[in-house]
Amino acid sequence: MLCPKCKTDHTDRSHRRGLIERGIAVMGYYPYRCRICHLRFFRFHEEPKVATAAGRPGLEREIKATRGAMSARRKRRELLLFVTAMVLFLAFLYYLTRDRGDSVEGRTAPPQVVSRQFRG
Repeated sequence: MLCPKCKTDHTDRSHRRGLIERGIAVMGYYPYRCRICHLRFFRFHEEPKVATAAGRPGLEREIKATRGAMSARRKRRELLLFVTAMVLFLAFLYYLTRDRGDSVEGRTAPPQVVSRQFRG
């Protein structure tokens, strides 16, 4: 990646700052900074070209193993997120439906006290 100002190849990806830059990054434009002139600029990030596995027979197995490991990790993460959400949902339902013990519903009325008048 060449710097547009000094035309050197000493540029690095820079951190995104704020919501606007994160929104721009969704479209594929990322911030870069030149190490020579310190200019900060945006460029479209192209995916690196993947070498073909035709010349290296072990490379294809390695790629499959890496993709399988990444897929397994993603599935574990999704499962953990789902289980956590279910536990929180059930805890919320329990909180809403629990018997608090101070409601009048279902209780019997206290016995009436009959006062006796003494005649004297």
